[in-house]
Amino acid sequence: MTTAVLDEDFDAVRAMPITLVGAPTTVGRLRTNPWIRSARPNQWSKSALVLAAPFAALHLSVTMSLRLVVAVALTCMAASGTYFLNDAIDAPADRLHPTKRFRPIAAGQVGRVEAVFVASMLLTLAPTLGRFVNARTGLALAAYVVLTVAYSTKLKVVPIVDVMVLAAGFVVRVLIGAAASRTAVSAWFLLAVAAAAVMVATGKRRSEVRELGGDAISHRRALRRYDNATTARLLVGSGAVLCVCLIAWVVIGRGGPHLEESWAAGLLVPVAVGIGRYLRIAFAGGAAQPERLVRDGVLLAASATTAVVFVAGSVLS
Repeated sequence: MTTAVLDEDFDAVRAMPITLVGAPTTVGRLRTNPWIRSARPNQWSKSALVLAAPFAALHLSVTMSLRLVVAVALTCMAASGTYFLNDAIDAPADRLHPTKRFRPIAAGQVGRVEAVFVASMLLTLAPTLGRFVNARTGLALAAYVVLTVAYSTKLKVVPIVDVMVLAAGFVVRVLIGAAASRTAVSAWFLLAVAAAAVMVATGKRRSEVRELGGDAISHRRALRRYDNATTARLLVGSGAVLCVCLIAWVVIGRGGPHLEESWAAGLLVPVAVGIGRYLRIAFAGGAAQPERLVRDGVLLAASATTAVVFVAGSVLS
């Protein structure tokens, strides 16, 4: 048997689908579908911020919950539209990246023209359907679309500005939920969200520079400004601002819980632990994929404790 025949047989076996007995093959096919992967459902967890304002105000009802479910779904739709657009634009650069080259559009599994068409549909439908929740929700979703499209097409290559725009995107997510639930939201709360987003985005940039090394600039031009000193200042500064704004919100902020001094001090402890843990991960270069940090035990414990102290203090203050 010749080597060529052996190679052909090996290629044929390698191309055969592997099916586990009793496995949910439909779910498996969905997970590996290039269109589903391009929509990045693993990133939809960020849309949970839509629930932040009504939860923080402890202002919930059945009717409001239904509106919030719709608002979350539409935010996920708009986010997926942005991912399609972003990956279509970045496809040439992504093909040179050690991991991004496996993205469906960069790998040629989804055409760039088709991706832009799907992006246009999703980004148009989200704010249009949002108007059926109420006018403010539609406007907030439109603002989110404008912001994310501006980031994908122009602003992501501008150092520092790119991080600020990413932070603004998280703030707008909160405003979408506030609009859908008609919840008053404090400027202190929005500043705390923005500070947390700057910290996470900076940690991501620092980790990308460390991961890519000398090739960082060729993959993302904005990374030329994210040296260790710059990212260290941004990380520590945004962490400090987050603490200050959070305490100001729970004590004096409009729409805040107005916790008593003892509860506010107790809230600061798990918040500081969570911030310290994230800073340690970011300084070590392990924050390139923030969505994976939800598996970190210390961050989970700090978040859960913060929620418990917050709710208890809101009820008992």
